[in-house]
Amino acid sequence: MAKSHSQKADLLDKYKHIIQSKKGYLVVNSDKVSASDVARLKIQLKDVNADYAVLKNTIFKIALQESEQPLQTQEVDGPTAIIYFDEDPTAPAKLIKQIQKETGLLSAKYGVFENEFLSAERVMQLADIPSREVLLSRLAGSMNASLTGFMNVVTGNIKGLTLVLKGISEKSA
Repeated sequence: MAKSHSQKADLLDKYKHIIQSKKGYLVVNSDKVSASDVARLKIQLKDVNADYAVLKNTIFKIALQESEQPLQTQEVDGPTAIIYFDEDPTAPAKLIKQIQKETGLLSAKYGVFENEFLSAERVMQLADIPSREVLLSRLAGSMNASLTGFMNVVTGNIKGLTLVLKGISEKSA
């Protein structure tokens, strides 16, 4: 169904807002995706602070050009959807990979994160990276382990000295 000029202008404004205000977005092939799959995906994306929208390619290309996005992003053709997010790009990428593995649908075309172009391969590599929370907990554990080791070394010398002094005092007595 053809859109009126005002509908197209509203859609262009929506796309520009997504591109400029969000931290990043992933463009996926939405061919053969059923309404029930989309509804389920939207629910899962809400849990990770992301959203999904089907694109009108020509209007999206105009929004990309007006928003000064990387040139590679302007190659949009075929049934296309966008998954946009404010925070962690790994969570939406994991959902795409999971759905692609289960159903063969939603293959990644490309992505943009903090104005850096991501090829389809790099988008799928994002799915293999642990989430931000996991990485922070690993960092905290590593920092704690080195402090614990340092404390063991420092207290070990004191314990050794105490044992030597105790042995000397028992010999004297």
